[in-house]
Amino acid sequence: MQILSLGVAEEPFFVYSRLKKQFDELENIKGLSIEQGQSGEITFYGIFLNDEEIKRNLDLYTYERIKYFIAAALCNVIIDYTKEKLICKLVEENYYFLDGIEKEKILLESRKKMNEIIESSGFSNIRYEIIKKVLDFLDNNFEFNFEGFLTFRLKEYLKVINNIIEDAASKYFLEREYIQFINLLKYFLDLQNTKIDLVHIVPDEKAYILYDKELKEVKNEFFEMLSKNLKLNLSKDDILLSRLISLSPQQIIFHRHCSANLSQDILEILSLVFEQRIHFCDECEIEKSKTITKSEE
Repeated sequence: MQILSLGVAEEPFFVYSRLKKQFDELENIKGLSIEQGQSGEITFYGIFLNDEEIKRNLDLYTYERIKYFIAAALCNVIIDYTKEKLICKLVEENYYFLDGIEKEKILLESRKKMNEIIESSGFSNIRYEIIKKVLDFLDNNFEFNFEGFLTFRLKEYLKVINNIIEDAASKYFLEREYIQFINLLKYFLDLQNTKIDLVHIVPDEKAYILYDKELKEVKNEFFEMLSKNLKLNLSKDDILLSRLISLSPQQIIFHRHCSANLSQDILEILSLVFEQRIHFCDECEIEKSKTITKSEE
């Protein structure tokens, strides 16, 4: 007895192998088999229940249970197909302008996020909705078009998938932009001649104060005048980076113990740009108040 005709246009072997695996793992339902047929570019898989099972106890309750197990199996195949094949296809279509390595990074991040969602407790609701939609479809239809069902009956599910890919792409673009920014800073640094051997950086609430090896404040009247006259809206982090790149010191000591509210972003940027030139001090005898007093004297 044929229960269902499943039509697959893309990746038919993938769908067949995953569906067969689902049927092989069923313990409560025996006698289900799959037979393959072809019509043009569509591969059809007939799902049959053997005669022995029919003769044994095929009442309405048993038949509904069989339909449920088939729906659950199709749900798992849809999820596997989405994770293994559809995400790859959507990344290729939506980000065709990226090279292979960039698309692969978005794909890996998308699959990672997809796995996290699948493992989360909330995904059981999504799984339930897919099974319910498959059951509703099977109540009135004998032929099941795999791609058509996914496209037209699971629109909300596809929105979740597209959001996963968009989030992964946004994350990648931000990381790429950050790397380009760091490389640009390093490029400007390489163009500068060293103007000072050692710089101490002491963070203040409103600014970063720079001192030389004799603990005398390193001022930059020209930069301060330029910023004021042009009304540049620069943060204290921007100003610090600009000054350090301009000075191009051989060694930098950042006294992070002088402030409890340091931005981790600026510490990371300084590490990446200045690399072995910079050292972060967590405890020493230098104190902000004494240093400022010393420079004023």
